[in-house]
Amino acid sequence: MPAESSRLLSIGEFAAATQLSPKALRLYDEQRLLPPASVDALSGYRYYRSDQVPIGRFIRNLREMNLTLAQVADVIGSSRARAEMLLREYARDADRRYALEKRALQTVLMSLRQASQGGTLRVDETTRAAATMSVWPFLANQRRFVERYNAELSLVRPRLESLGLEVAGMPRCSLADPLSDEEGRLEALVPVAALNQVPAGLTLRHWPPATCAVVIVDCRSNHASELTAALDAIFDWFDQRGHRATEPPSVAIGSTDSGFSIDVAWAYATTEA
Repeated sequence: MPAESSRLLSIGEFAAATQLSPKALRLYDEQRLLPPASVDALSGYRYYRSDQVPIGRFIRNLREMNLTLAQVADVIGSSRARAEMLLREYARDADRRYALEKRALQTVLMSLRQASQGGTLRVDETTRAAATMSVWPFLANQRRFVERYNAELSLVRPRLESLGLEVAGMPRCSLADPLSDEEGRLEALVPVAALNQVPAGLTLRHWPPATCAVVIVDCRSNHASELTAALDAIFDWFDQRGHRATEPPSVAIGSTDSGFSIDVAWAYATTEA
């Protein structure tokens, strides 16, 4: 119920009290986030109660957090406990976006410096031996790649053990889809000894011998921005030498004293002139 002392404010007075523009107030009315207390039937002029000022200021603060109108509606339509949970979740998302933007800025600055200095990541060549890989598809985006890949491997090992199989080398991840902000198809590839008969439910892929371009980078966080830089460097190396990729790139993750390293390998063939 409105407080007895509540009085009607013109849209101009309410805008001044909440520091929301009349344009924003009309939008919030259309979205049913902050409808006026009354509307003059002849002029269409909106009036607000003075006890609506706190919710107006609350919406203003939510919008200053860069929340969408749908998110604002979710918060103000929730219980206090759920609203607090949502706000903490939105704050974590904002922190993650800021971290991504900061890493992107650092990458762009590094690219500018490398362009002026002629520097780039070192690309080496190696020969890959033939292997039999068990294939385990999963989904991940750039931000969750390392976490999802490690989680998938933690599930694969007991599955192989239940089939009487042992891991026969370093697992790798095939980047079937590019890593981006959207989830893409990836494959955990875990080597096993060659089998005469494939157990039910197990997908195997023969990896032939191949010549690969390799970049190894140290990572400071679970974000895959360093991986993206390595893929860029290898593709540019291919382009400069007239090579073509023969399969998607693959990745192996190893531990280091300061975090972990990513070994990026991309099989290629020389393009005939």
